[in-house]
Formats: sequence, structure tokens, C-alpha cells
Amino acid sequence: MSGFVSRSVVVALGATGLAAMLAPALGGPAMPQVAAGLLECRSAFATGYGFGSSRSVKCEYRPSMGVNHYYSGTMERIGLDFGVSDQASMLWAVIATSPAVAPGALAGKYVGISTGFSLGPGFSANMLASDDATKQVTLQPLSVSSDSGLSVSIAGATLTLEQSATSPQ
Repeated sequence: MSGFVSRSVVVALGATGLAAMLAPALGGPAMPQVAAGLLECRSAFATGYGFGSSRSVKCEYRPSMGVNHYYSGTMERIGLDFGVSDQASMLWAVIATSPAVAPGALAGKYVGISTGFSLGPGFSANMLASDDATKQVTLQPLSVSSDSGLSVSIAGATLTLEQSATSPQ
């Protein structure tokens, strides 16, 4: 009886391993899995009036190979968002199916949550994911930000990026 159980376990493990190896080939487009570079977004002055805020962002993508790409866009928050921030810097790892990321590939909408606190210098975290599940490139879901001002927030967040020809100032 124990030989039968052992063979059953080996067959089950083998089938599971085979299914895991074949799933990417049969399941459609490859999912992003290579660390391709860093995206840094900077924003200027913003005021949270209690139920949300919106700020413009200028971003620079620094790839692990190739030339830098530039983006501009907005970071919008809806939820608890009180206070004033005079500047912020957000940093994400960029994950892709290959280290070569085409210019403009990060353009799009990323949605999730944002939380932070500042009393003078402060920190926040943004957990965002692309709203396009078929995208070959995406942001690491969690970013860490530094900012300064007097604020507290926990809100739904949307980061919208468009390709820009100029570098952020």
C-alpha cells in the first residue's frame, strides 16, 4: 500500500510541475517579471481638502539598459486627505517581460491606495497596479515616497502617465 501512495505522490507532483511549466506558454501573454529599471516621479505643491487632492507629476524612467524616458501626468487621491505638501518624490521599480522597455511603455493608468503622514519631513506609501492586465510592463505595486509639509492621508489613488519629450525639472 505504501508503494502505491508513494507512486501517486510522485505522479501528482510531476503533473503539478509540468502544469506549472506549461501554464505560461498556454496562458496567453507573458507576465512582467524582470526588474527593468526605476521610475521616479516628483510633484510640487498640493493641498488636501479632506476628501481628496490632485497634483501634477513629472517622471523620469531610468532603465537598466538604454536611454531615460520621460513622463508627465497626475496623481489623484480620493478619501481622507488633509493638509498641505510642498513637494514629494515617489520611487517605483519597473517590472517588465524583458529589460528592454520601449519609450512610452509606462504610459497609462495605475490605480490603488495611498497613505502618508508628514509633520515637516514625512513619508508615504503608494500601492498601485496597472488597470491593463495585459500590459507587458508595470510598476512594482508598492512605492515609498518622501515629502514635506503638514498632512495626513489614506485614500484611493490614481496615477495617470503620458509620455513626455522633456526631462523633469
